[in-house]
Amino acid sequence: MNKYLLLALLAGLSPSLAAAQEPIKLNMSDVYFQFRPMPKGSAMCGYSILGNHTSRDDPKIEWDINVDEIVQGDNRLVGVSVGTFDVKGKTRTPRSPVTQVSFTTQDDSEPLAAQIVGAPNKDNGVRGTLDLVRAKKLFDAFSNDRQIAATLVYADGTSDLLKFEGFRDLRKFGGGKNSPFEECLRGMTPGVNKFNTHPLP
Repeated sequence: MNKYLLLALLAGLSPSLAAAQEPIKLNMSDVYFQFRPMPKGSAMCGYSILGNHTSRDDPKIEWDINVDEIVQGDNRLVGVSVGTFDVKGKTRTPRSPVTQVSFTTQDDSEPLAAQIVGAPNKDNGVRGTLDLVRAKKLFDAFSNDRQIAATLVYADGTSDLLKFEGFRDLRKFGGGKNSPFEECLRGMTPGVNKFNTHPLP
């Protein structure tokens, strides 16, 4: 069974979300369409936010966020994973684990909160699930260059508000019903060399 599906069975109630700090604007080049090859009848399609990875600042903060729709036969699930790091030179030090994460979009201002499930991993990365029906608007926003805000609340009481829109190669591949995400869900995945396929945290 997929890890997201297993974790979903353990999910508790969604926590309320705390107020975020000043918005942090990420670049379109920080956001990637991603997919993983799956057996016929299955799919894993989504987006990866590698926030601030290309910045030359030293020290700096980096964010790793993945949002994916997973299809296995008749089962569908939207999974999210989040990790964040203090970076100095080539050393990445995990920050406090995320305890709450939610998304709002230009077309849906009601927060879409994740259910965090399981314990943080060795790098304080966490996993969770998003409501399948409401997540459609989030994926539409990714695919069609609409503004997205991600609110992250940490175990140490701090928070971040990240804002971004679009994804790398959007201008090349376009959005709408023929976006890479929609085609991926229909089983038409592009060559793996064209898009980010890094492992989830």
